[in-house]
Amino acid sequence: MTAPAPRPLIFAADLVLPVSSPPIRDGALLVENGRIAAVGPLSEVGRENPGVEVRRFPRHTIIPGAVNAHAHLGFRRGDEPEGGSFSRWMTELISRLPEKAAWTPEAARNSAREAIEAGTTFMAESSLYGECLPQLAESGLAGTVYAEFLPFELGTPEEAVDFIEEKVRSLREGLPSRVGVETSMHAPYTVDPESARLAAQRVREREGRLATHLSESPEEYEFISKGTGFLADIFERFAQVDWDGKGDSPVRYAESIGLLWPGTIAAHLATGVSGEDIGILARTGVAAAHCPRSNEYLGCGVSPVPEMLGRGIRVGMGTDGLWSSPSMNLFEETLFAVKLHGFDGEMGLALATLSGGGRGDAGSIRREPRDGGVGGGGGRRGGGDRGRRGARV
Repeated sequence: MTAPAPRPLIFAADLVLPVSSPPIRDGALLVENGRIAAVGPLSEVGRENPGVEVRRFPRHTIIPGAVNAHAHLGFRRGDEPEGGSFSRWMTELISRLPEKAAWTPEAARNSAREAIEAGTTFMAESSLYGECLPQLAESGLAGTVYAEFLPFELGTPEEAVDFIEEKVRSLREGLPSRVGVETSMHAPYTVDPESARLAAQRVREREGRLATHLSESPEEYEFISKGTGFLADIFERFAQVDWDGKGDSPVRYAESIGLLWPGTIAAHLATGVSGEDIGILARTGVAAAHCPRSNEYLGCGVSPVPEMLGRGIRVGMGTDGLWSSPSMNLFEETLFAVKLHGFDGEMGLALATLSGGGRGDAGSIRREPRDGGVGGGGGRRGGGDRGRRGARV
């Protein structure tokens, strides 16, 4: 038997901030079948919908839900590796991967709960082979899980990419419509160039989306440009191919193997991102996920977010995971970014919500000229713009 549709409701507050349009004092939202059907002054919304129950929240403001553009649910608070150095942190993380498998599901449930309690409604989550998908799906969050893969476990590049594409397809089966699955090319130091190129090609052919960590640390920059340092050993272990350095920045390298296009979310972009790199990101249409607290904790530098926004690059906020960030609270993350970059509150609210939402996922983050605000539309639950008709609640 099909469950009856929920009855319409009007939610009213002293202030409604759609983000994409001016604030509405004594504002209201009409919700029908789980979607926002109207936004405006309570007097208008109530008059046009007589008989609909009104739930008032005096001395409150209704804002869009937070959109987390880059997160890892499968880490727990309290025993995180020591920060200050990306190489030291990564060394300890790798050494603890065998023990981590036992507690990852519980950590993922707790992280999802914490994110929801802090106002998150949509999350772009990355986990090995999509291992945190069950916990995200059961939490009630909307989101996309990006399944990371390690080619050395899977044979040739063709076999590895065939495997992860089939894995993504199988993980999609039986999911609620609010949850999706895509591919993550974890990082340049764990995935060999041919596997990365083939994965990106396959994702583009099916008009999907791709997530990747890019230009995150000084160690990554040294590895890509010179082929030396701590990550050269990691690459030899995980990618198992020869690497002599490319003489390029991570961004230029990523472009050279076809990783950058409008369906790509590049997380961190914290080290060595030059003006030329920003030009590449802008030209290729890549979306950027800004994780400033993780960048600070790991000694990775400051992402040039103001410059990226100035070039029209789509930027949203991400918390990363609890082994590199103090919380899954995206608004706390955004307040940190506001202070770091000198943004005003309007920009901060847009970065936390509408900029991360776009079409309803972090793969469509959009930044428009200052006088036009931040653009994009929330097509799913948790989409950045709850102030538009049709957005899911």
